[in-house]
Amino acid sequence: MSAARDWLFADIGGTHVRLCRWGRENGAGDIVRMRADASAGVADALLGFERAQTQPAAHAALAIALPVRRGPLRMTNRDWILDPESLRATLRLRTLCVVNDFVAAAAGVPVLGERDSLVLREGVPGPGSRLLIGPGTGLGVAALIGTTGGDERVLASEAGHMGLAWQGAEIDALHGLGRTRWGRLSWERLLSGEGLGWLHAWRSGAATPAPAPEVASRAAQGERAAREATQWFSRLLGAFAGDLCLAFGADAGVWLTGGVLDGLAETFDAAAFLEAFDDKGRYAATQREVPVRRVLAGDLAFRGLARIVDGACRAPMLRLSAATTHRHRN
Repeated sequence: MSAARDWLFADIGGTHVRLCRWGRENGAGDIVRMRADASAGVADALLGFERAQTQPAAHAALAIALPVRRGPLRMTNRDWILDPESLRATLRLRTLCVVNDFVAAAAGVPVLGERDSLVLREGVPGPGSRLLIGPGTGLGVAALIGTTGGDERVLASEAGHMGLAWQGAEIDALHGLGRTRWGRLSWERLLSGEGLGWLHAWRSGAATPAPAPEVASRAAQGERAAREATQWFSRLLGAFAGDLCLAFGADAGVWLTGGVLDGLAETFDAAAFLEAFDDKGRYAATQREVPVRRVLAGDLAFRGLARIVDGACRAPMLRLSAATTHRHRN
């Protein structure tokens, strides 16, 4: 099966699961997208896809929204537990690779074409790392260091769970909400689909948050509270991204992705984002040179998985075979 698509690729998030077959010679096949709610768990989703294939996969690579460690793994924003060894046995795989979903996506950044992203700022690329940030069901982050064709590797991050830091007093009410509802307020609580709903509730005075698609639709129709919510979302995302740019030395560029940005479309306030991104005191001039793009490609994680399993990019992963289990810390 050397020329066959004998790899099963899966991109498993809190809301959707996307799957395809991939082979080193034939590349990726058609991508199937399903709601995570339609499956009982990871194994159920993968088995449902595999039943429709003419031949079983010999290998699988999963990009999944959780920190990758040994043993059973629990997703952060969905009540699913992944037992890698059990899954490998259930699917009768020779090889199973598990990486964080944003680790996979970051590995795909170097192979994006010009039409695969929208330039928010051209900037002047520096020699440092590249940074990928994505608000969706949660808030994903990963950094890519090294040069393409050289010693390139991905750094995993759970930066979305850092405490929210905003210099002004405008969002004090949200800090109070965070302490009351969650015990603390992390960036992910506001920079996610649910977070957009809470920002809208804050601006509109509603008791409960509206779903993110509804907020985006209201903003597109001109509702004031929704427009304010999307502007604050953009501003806070800029502040978060700017801080991480400094932390990771990401002067080679910042890429934005994620389902919330896809849903916001034209209501995403790029000017508010860049103003907050650049507002870093003595480093403001340096920040203004950092390239910023929005990813348009829908298969970024699959592009990254292909590069990881092909050895083009090193990444922290759990790799299991019939005889061994390895936790790679690249």
